[in-house]
Amino acid sequence: MNPFWIIVVTLTSVVAGSSLSFWLLARTRQVASSRWILQHIICPIIRLLVLMIIVSLLYATIDAGTSSLDFWRLLAQQGQFSHLLNILFFGSLLLGFVPLLGHPAFALILQSCLSIALVFQWQYPQLDRLALLPPVALLLQIAGYSLIAYFVAREASLRIARALDKRLNSSDSIRLVSDAVYLLLQVPVMLIYCAYLRQLLPA
Repeated sequence: MNPFWIIVVTLTSVVAGSSLSFWLLARTRQVASSRWILQHIICPIIRLLVLMIIVSLLYATIDAGTSSLDFWRLLAQQGQFSHLLNILFFGSLLLGFVPLLGHPAFALILQSCLSIALVFQWQYPQLDRLALLPPVALLLQIAGYSLIAYFVAREASLRIARALDKRLNSSDSIRLVSDAVYLLLQVPVMLIYCAYLRQLLPA
């Protein structure tokens, strides 16, 4: 896919997912039980669906003969879509108990790379699974970028959230805003990991 359309679809998906989450939370502002379900189940699932859309766009960069549609075709086989969604959702719950890794700046990067690795493994089952783990140098590069993304996103999220809270007359938009910003900032890491996986393809 053309890089321009990757950017357009990525931005559109993030904005649409965030807007839907904002709308749902606004509708349940006075209902504590429904709001809890939205904050801890529905909104995270929406975020994961947006993540999968972004992954499908960037997954096509691994192989010139692969498209975003091939990504969804792979997920449609033998219930792989629900399998991947369950892994990402319950994985995010477990990461929430791990210091540092539970933060969206790192959790979303782990989830995106994991989803790419799983689909890659399903498409190329003959490859060694251990080879999907990046070398130490690449892991350090990803970790360094994650730290930079954390500080950039923290400042940007605070500014955007304050403006939205003032406009929407709310006080809790920071989580959704930060998730949206982290989703966008993780794209370079996904491209780096896809480039690594491209080197593993048989000649």
